[in-house]
Amino acid sequence: MKVLIIAHKNPNPPRGGATLRNFNLMKECSRNHELHLITFTQEPYLRDPEKMQESIEGLKKYCKHVEVFKIPTNSNRFSWYLLLFLNLFSLQPYSVWWFWSPKLKRAIQEHLRKHSFDLVEIGTIAHMQYAKLAPDLPKLLIHHNVESELLYRRSRTAKGLLARTYLWYQAYKLRRLEKKAFEVFDYHTVVSMRDKKTLLEIGPGANIEVVDNGVDTDFFTPSDGPVEPYTIVYVGSLGWYPNAEAMIYFSREIWPLLKREIPSIKLNLVGDGPPKELVEFGKKDPAFRLLGLVDDVRPYILKSAVYVVPITVGGGTRLKILDAMALGKAIVSTSIGCEGINTIDGENIMIADTPREFVEKIARLFCDEGLRRRLGARARETAVEYYSWKKIAPKLERIYELLGNMKKTGGKIQSMP
Repeated sequence: MKVLIIAHKNPNPPRGGATLRNFNLMKECSRNHELHLITFTQEPYLRDPEKMQESIEGLKKYCKHVEVFKIPTNSNRFSWYLLLFLNLFSLQPYSVWWFWSPKLKRAIQEHLRKHSFDLVEIGTIAHMQYAKLAPDLPKLLIHHNVESELLYRRSRTAKGLLARTYLWYQAYKLRRLEKKAFEVFDYHTVVSMRDKKTLLEIGPGANIEVVDNGVDTDFFTPSDGPVEPYTIVYVGSLGWYPNAEAMIYFSREIWPLLKREIPSIKLNLVGDGPPKELVEFGKKDPAFRLLGLVDDVRPYILKSAVYVVPITVGGGTRLKILDAMALGKAIVSTSIGCEGINTIDGENIMIADTPREFVEKIARLFCDEGLRRRLGARARETAVEYYSWKKIAPKLERIYELLGNMKKTGGKIQSMP
């Protein structure tokens, strides 16, 4: 199939989340399909022209055509604040305005004129406006999360009435957009059965299939190397709200209890863009180590005894957990942190939903190497059996085939086999 992919973020380099997912699925699907990519850039990593060119050349291994554009509202802070204010008076979500680009629109129109595609894949609901540029083609929408649910959850935990009200209003607008999306798109993919159930409540009868998040199980492999005693690790971009909120919660509620229980404990916190509160916390306590952005997360995960995921707000599924599972690490996570993943408490993960539970389960894993190894081994087995990209990509390819056949049969679509 010949597929036009319109993405909200350049997937190369694949630094986690949507970029990691998109990069690996394009890599696998390109073996059997002709992919064309039009996308926004990945800020702030690709501001250097040489890095941008390297990124594009890397993508051309898998995509016949690649075009990358800057997000216009990222050009200056005044534009960003103005957009936030003006969006208060619109029923369109802020993210739709943020991702609006006349240059991107023209590039899509020009490419559609030059090529005959079998389908269009849209990488986020905030790009629904671009789907309308291809009225005669089958269209697929990728849901990395149920975006309205993500913001509804965040609105309940935000500080201050103004913040809670603003986030609730954005969630309401996203829910309206999600309902409209079922009129525009022929097929939808989600990353978990839970997300599928949620979307079916919004759009009963819609064509929705689960294409799980995954992990490169050849790249993320266990090691018999030494583990630094009494060390825990967390990996995630701290500029992304759920990650920042998770580690602020951890530093305030869990870390003091851990320090009292295990005075020699150390944390390796890997990720860019930490909020000021975490930076200041790290300065006061050298055991709370902020390591920033690293080229390869594997050594930091492998040398730590326990991987923690204290996420309290989020949606979809966390690729960070799949990476840790593939590396054979013992994991302690909240229920939300491992939501949508094939995990069983005490079998391939430890689940902790209170600060005291986190302390008890981390302490238990520190003291019981056999338990750590058993949990890690079962986690690795789960990752290989269910979440290898090689096993996940064919699910997306079957949807490509269904939509391609829909074009040939004049709009009729069959169910997934």
